Amino acid sequence: MTEFQITDTREEILKILEERGAVLQKDLWKELNIDSSKCSRILRKLEKEGLIKRVEVVVDGVKTFKIIPAGAEEEDEEEEELDLKAVLDRMEEVAGYPPCFACTEVDCDAKECIKLEVWFLSKCRMLS
Repeated sequence: MTEFQITDTREEILKILEERGAVLQKDLWKELNIDSSKCSRILRKLEKEGLIKRVEVVVDGVKTFKIIPAGAEEEDEEEEELDLKAVLDRMEEVAGYPPCFACTEVDCDAKECIKLEVWFLSKCRMLS
């Protein structure tokens, strides 16, 4: 990629951010039809120059970055926690972990946990 193409790509990235406010890095490089590593290098330079912020997020169980124009407010931390919860729920579903793996209840009694009972019964049905 030549210096001219990099400058062009930088301008396209900044224009997209101006229009949308925020975009996922994985969507950005696909949309711009450029290599993910080249996109990462350009974004790191833009971040270093103070033009953007890169915020690590997990989407569908995959780590990526949310690209935010400098000066724009970041979304609430609660949204990122929901992403983490979705990952844990998906791990429970795919790997068969009990709901205790992602449980946030501090004073949970396993003997009275409805989620654990339902999970256990579903596993018993799979074995029969």
